[in-house]
Amino acid sequence: MNRLCHPSTRHHSDKKDGPVKYVDRAEFPISVHKARNAFRVAIVCWLISCAGYAPAQAQPSSKTKPVTKPAGKTVPKAALEKFEQPDPDKLPPGFQPAPEPLAIMDLDQPLATTDELAKLKKEVVSKFTKTLRDCDLSSTGKQVIETGVRYRLAEMTLKEKRKELPDLHKALIRDITTGIGNPGIKPADVASMVQFVNQELVKQMPQLLVNNFYVRLHAVLILSELDYAPSHALLLQVIQSKEIQEDPVLGQPSAIKIAATQGLTRILKYASPPVAQRTIIAHALVDELQKPNTHWWYQLRLIEALRHMTVAVDAGNNKPFVIDQLLAVINDRERPWTVRSKACFAIGRVPIPAAVKPEDVVNTVADFALQLSTAAQAKPNDQVWKSCVWDVYLAFKADGSKDKDGKDKDQDAERKGAGGLLARIKPVAQPAYDRIVPIVRDVIHGKSPDAGDVKNLGDFVRERVPQK
Repeated sequence: MNRLCHPSTRHHSDKKDGPVKYVDRAEFPISVHKARNAFRVAIVCWLISCAGYAPAQAQPSSKTKPVTKPAGKTVPKAALEKFEQPDPDKLPPGFQPAPEPLAIMDLDQPLATTDELAKLKKEVVSKFTKTLRDCDLSSTGKQVIETGVRYRLAEMTLKEKRKELPDLHKALIRDITTGIGNPGIKPADVASMVQFVNQELVKQMPQLLVNNFYVRLHAVLILSELDYAPSHALLLQVIQSKEIQEDPVLGQPSAIKIAATQGLTRILKYASPPVAQRTIIAHALVDELQKPNTHWWYQLRLIEALRHMTVAVDAGNNKPFVIDQLLAVINDRERPWTVRSKACFAIGRVPIPAAVKPEDVVNTVADFALQLSTAAQAKPNDQVWKSCVWDVYLAFKADGSKDKDGKDKDQDAERKGAGGLLARIKPVAQPAYDRIVPIVRDVIHGKSPDAGDVKNLGDFVRERVPQK
């Protein structure tokens, strides 16, 4: 039986390649990460295009540049005439004009004048730092905190401070984390100060979420770094707003929504919101995933957030809405392969409630794996397959990463055990896993999936049609 090289399977009999063979599992992540680098480059390029930038050489020119003949060569007359007399109604083949910049890129909406900020800085900044350090929550101390937060946020909205936004952002986070308390302060008093500062930030932050693009981005990032569960309300407002093209005033561009979704993921992982808040977040994520024509990178981030969702069913109707949405994404052939494969990975982590048959979950993943294998056979050199098959493999098994204590880092959403369907429904998942592993091995090593292995998986899928 073929196996993907995993610590639990040290040796295997490979019928295609010869006798017993061992391949270090470390080979897989390296290849996969190389493929995933393309995704990171894609989102950087896309964010730049959102900002309305384009390389200078890509800009169309109204003037015809003179043709310089290479030394010793003659430019054909027909080619020269064609170059000097381009069709004014057509763009050159493959040319993409720069997108129109978003109106919010140049929005100048300061919350205070330079003079007002100078006065606040003189009166408040030193007091703000001392109040945080002393955890002074008297009426005077609270007033200092409120004014200090107002100063810090208003400073971020000044046009002349735009290049300093990353530094202003870092300074604020540093002050409200490591700058609170001192060795003589009780832990309970420190916790109370942290709570008050976070409340004040969430209270004043909405003004920044309708400001300049860069201000919005840093506001969302600050909310994400608080690890403060109530900040989810503002992040939900961001992702649930209309696209900026539909509502130039209150809308949000996809780039900001992506950052907000990553913030929600962090809250789910580290801030431990109660079940009621988790349910609200889950419904918002599912609603966003159901919207057509959203950017594929945004869909990936929504799925990543759902991967950490411990809510299994809707308390109102007992409907398993989270896993139902992930199954719908996997079955949606109009979505990109990367989005559908990421849903496979997530479905291996979220709870499987009693209302869902484990067989339907496994068969849906197996059916997608068959579609993926067929596509990889038709176009074997496409690097996207490596990342996709790796996510399908991870639907069944954890990625093997360990923390400093030797425990699995890739756990289920409830962080009670290793991620993957084999860890939770092994008797049902094992047959599909055994048939998928040889295909994953081939693709990861740059090979076209073996026809016999694809047929074996196809026979398995045809015998088990997923039910609704």
